[in-house]
Amino acid sequence: MQKYSGKGKYHHKQMESLMLNIINHALKLSINDPLLKKVSFTYVTLTNDKSILYVYCDSYDRSKIEKIVKELNDAKGVFRTELAHQLKTHKTPTVQFEIDKTIDNSLKIEELLNKININNKE
Repeated sequence: MQKYSGKGKYHHKQMESLMLNIINHALKLSINDPLLKKVSFTYVTLTNDKSILYVYCDSYDRSKIEKIVKELNDAKGVFRTELAHQLKTHKTPTVQFEIDKTIDNSLKIEELLNKININNKE
């Protein structure tokens, strides 16, 4: 029977999930800015070399999402410090916050599909 080595795609996804939980916890406990409290972290991706953690953000107030992401990137040291304390790994990834465009992209696709349906009915 082969032992689990802790490497591979499964381990990578586990690390991403753990990092998302740590980032969410750090937001709740370490950040006092009311604007940043309106953000939700939708998902994260960790580069294969584990040097950069991309954190995708969304907010109910989409008009302020760019400002929120900028402020999060200004405060990314707080999140990286919390990752370092919680993970106890050899190296801690740099945290980079990005706007989650999933909803925007799905709305564009839906709009295109509606246009196709309208054209097919004519």
